[in-house]
Amino acid sequence: MTDSSARVFGLRPAPRLGPAERVRSRNDFGALFRSGRRGGDDVVRVIVSRNGLGHSRVASAVQRRFGRAVRRNRLRRLYKEAFRLEKERLPRGIDVLCSPPRGTGIPSLEQLRAALVEVLHKTVARLSEQEERAARRRARGERG
Repeated sequence: MTDSSARVFGLRPAPRLGPAERVRSRNDFGALFRSGRRGGDDVVRVIVSRNGLGHSRVASAVQRRFGRAVRRNRLRRLYKEAFRLEKERLPRGIDVLCSPPRGTGIPSLEQLRAALVEVLHKTVARLSEQEERAARRRARGERG
């Protein structure tokens, strides 16, 4: 844990997940859906956006078509647990929204952990490329 993260209220050391590490507000969810970059594989789908903080945050969106509440909540708990266990290996300063791909079941925690790390690194790389292209367009005076 760095000195800067120790001063953030609700941010917990590596083995724990604090309240500051979860996306909660309607505005933050809106920003994720509006400007986030989408990615995924056959285990997990993600939407990633920069949050301007020194740490990453997680959220989940599991639709009713996935199953009854018990099944949806189990998947939400798995997403949080995978994020908690892998947060030291994940990129910092991003918000992550996890959701299941269509037509899939509940993955094992090991599958989800591996997929989350891989998918997030690929999606954040594409997000960085998108931000660089937008910066070059702004520098040239183009719109968009």
